[in-house]
Amino acid sequence: MQNSELDMVEQIFIATEKLMAEYGLPYLSMHKIAKEAKISAGTIYIYFKSKEELLEQFARRVFSNFQREIARNFDETKPFFEQYRQMWKNIWSHLLKNQMMVANIHQYRALPKFNEICQELDKQNLWTNFCTKAKQAGEVCDLPTDVLFSISLESAMKLSFRALDSAVKEPLSDDTLEMIIERTWRSIQK
Repeated sequence: MQNSELDMVEQIFIATEKLMAEYGLPYLSMHKIAKEAKISAGTIYIYFKSKEELLEQFARRVFSNFQREIARNFDETKPFFEQYRQMWKNIWSHLLKNQMMVANIHQYRALPKFNEICQELDKQNLWTNFCTKAKQAGEVCDLPTDVLFSISLESAMKLSFRALDSAVKEPLSDDTLEMIIERTWRSIQK
């Protein structure tokens, strides 16, 4: 795809994410997405044959973007805890900067083929590779990768909901975040 085509696809994805946050996945239509993207309804079909294809490609984008962010400044030569700490902080900062993602996080699982896409792309993702190496080194317990994620890095995701909740009066301090990182790390240590 050329740059203008990539820009148009990105514009469509941004509109999809915005509408998903506002109205929910069940209320998305190609017409609404095209209108939000400020393109004609026919133009959207140049890039996607159907709503299902659009949402499948959108799911790939969400997963790929998340994986790219989790890997920011990652250095596999550092001790396992430092690698873990970097991934946790990456998730935390990414979600705080992307409130639309936080708003849609529960809806992503309902995207067509989302679980299949996650399983397909999971084989080559940073967390899976990290867990494999950390298990081999005897650093983390021998639980399934998704379970390890749930009891450790997912805390960054859960806490991002709290951080973006307008009813929460006091943000988490850097010291508190460090304590959370250390405690969640201990939850997966061998």
